[in-house]
Amino acid sequence: MARPVNADASATRGRILSSALDLFADGGMDGVTTREVAAAARVSLAMIHHYFGNKEGLYRACLESTQDELRGLGGELGAALVEQSAAPSAILARAIRIGFQFARAHRPAVRLMQRSIVDAGEVDPQIRATRLVPFLDQISDALALITGRPAGRLRLAIQSTIFLVVRYAISHDSELALLAAVPPAHAHSTSAAALVLIEDHLVEAGLAMLGIAAPITSPS
Repeated sequence: MARPVNADASATRGRILSSALDLFADGGMDGVTTREVAAAARVSLAMIHHYFGNKEGLYRACLESTQDELRGLGGELGAALVEQSAAPSAILARAIRIGFQFARAHRPAVRLMQRSIVDAGEVDPQIRATRLVPFLDQISDALALITGRPAGRLRLAIQSTIFLVVRYAISHDSELALLAAVPPAHAHSTSAAALVLIEDHLVEAGLAMLGIAAPITSPS
């Protein structure tokens, strides 16, 4: 039985987006050509024009796809922040760990978002209005309930914590090992040890910025 045409179209479009996302994350929009994307995705230039119009349309589609990919983080953090049985420091520590692990698992999307900020000097206005601001409102309101502090005063600390988490999340394992001063060993064990140290540091720094410093213990 032949595959449905729509299934082929969806798979082709997805392959183009995946290839473009990786290339744009490395080189930005100006540093990548549609010919390079076509070669990486194993499609013709005409196919890219068919689905996305031009390079700008492809780049916009990549940005939107990263937001779809990262949308699940809000739900995970929201669930962690409404937990009632734990102390505020434990709730926040868990949320920071979730954010770091999520960003590590979605590095291409996170790197592209950071690349777009470097290129333009700001978050894309449409994404800021439709995705970032609602996300910050959600997290600020949840933290205000936990800490008893005004949501507006928490926003800057939240954003600073996010920036720090993202910076470490997009780093290569070798850089994390160097930053965490983990001595050379087998590659896997070195990476795992560095991730534990970095994650603990992010929790400690994040809690301090949010005004809830507490002793840090790694999860078992």
